Amino acid sequence: MLVNGKWSADWQPIQGTDAKGAFVRKASSFRNWVTPDGSSGPTGQGGFIAEAGRYHLYVALICPWASRTPIARKLKGLEKAIGVSVVNPTLTDQGWAFGGADADEDPILGARHMHEIYSCADPDYTGRATVPVLWDRKRKTIVNNESADILRIIGTGFGALATIDRDLYPADLREEIDALGERLYPTLNNGVYRTGFAQTPGSLRRSRHRCFHDAR
Repeated sequence: MLVNGKWSADWQPIQGTDAKGAFVRKASSFRNWVTPDGSSGPTGQGGFIAEAGRYHLYVALICPWASRTPIARKLKGLEKAIGVSVVNPTLTDQGWAFGGADADEDPILGARHMHEIYSCADPDYTGRATVPVLWDRKRKTIVNNESADILRIIGTGFGALATIDRDLYPADLREEIDALGERLYPTLNNGVYRTGFAQTPGSLRRSRHRCFHDAR
């Protein structure tokens, strides 16, 4: 992870644990929003106006959080407006890496690892260098690194730049969508992390029980 903008060799994929050793997901750090007129979104500050070619997505296709953002990009017809780079599916001792047979090179900063993107956005950043990331070429910073936010940004934030008029979050289905998300999040998306990163036998049993119970 990064500590005050410097990569720490003592890196672990686990974000955090509770007192009983169960995996705890930490909140995302960058929560600004792209909007058609540059106004502020639900969180963060304004100034991120929708412009073709200004924003770039960094994703890992093996990550359930990150892989849904390029799907939304495709569904809205934003391929020409938003660039995308795929990191290597295998985590290195420096986290997500660029290049290799199954990944892209970084076309913006020429970075070798995702943590360089974070330290460029914030030289004093402390935390994990996760994906997805929505990057602003003009301001040379991370707009947002929360996948749920990025989905909403892609869905509504680019206005007329979207070539497909498709509502990814229709008002009449939002209650059903949210209910499905509340079921899938603990059992599937976050369930694999809670099980895989459990630090004690007890926390592993609780994670498996919760996944099974919530899925029923």
